[in-house]
Amino acid sequence: MIGKENIKEEFANLISKYPNVVSTIPILIAVREKNLDVLIDFKNPNWEYKTYSFYKKKEYSRSEVMNIVDFCDRLGLLQLLKEKKIKNLVDYCIGLEVGIGTNGRKNRGGKIMEDIIEWHIKSICETLNLDYISQATKKKILTKWNLQLPVDKSSRQYDFAILNNQKLILIETNFFSGGGSKLKSVAGEFQSLDYFLRNIEIVDKFIWITDGIGWDTAKLPLKETFINNDYIINSKMIFDGVLEAIIKL
Repeated sequence: MIGKENIKEEFANLISKYPNVVSTIPILIAVREKNLDVLIDFKNPNWEYKTYSFYKKKEYSRSEVMNIVDFCDRLGLLQLLKEKKIKNLVDYCIGLEVGIGTNGRKNRGGKIMEDIIEWHIKSICETLNLDYISQATKKKILTKWNLQLPVDKSSRQYDFAILNNQKLILIETNFFSGGGSKLKSVAGEFQSLDYFLRNIEIVDKFIWITDGIGWDTAKLPLKETFINNDYIINSKMIFDGVLEAIIKL
């Protein structure tokens, strides 16, 4: 399929002729699962998911074939092949295997969470006529709003900063699909950060938005931070109007 113009039709024909190629798709996108539940709509309270299956079958129906083609097209995989940005699939797969455990892969869920939260923050700020910055550093805040924000470390960067009545609302967000020691350290870090920000006059609020089933393995550190910090919420609470209510306080 590399370099083919009518890439979607070519891929559909390939699957129909050689059904076994379907089982190789997960490795091309650096995942292990053969069933993927993909979030396709996060703009309503009941997030909508679509399930894609890549188990081996002797034959796929036309609708199943087009479903797989649609997945690879939306993901951008077909475009990479069409534009010859992937020239050798063996080398490409070896590269994925080497990089599959890197921080970039681990941070993928967090980046998606940021994108989802930004959609909500943008909407709330438009409603309340407020201004916000994403990836807010001390320098960005000074340049845009002429406010000097003290930091606890030189690399400190907030996912979002909102200006409300010449005071800052600082927001951090993350998502944990699995457990591990990182959850405990993150909870401890944001507890310490909350203590630090309480003594800064230009900071109105610090909000931590977090989610994911990973917290099932770290309930105690989350509880400790929940007791200490004023504002810890999850994505469901945003739909319930909690984030907007906090910002308006």
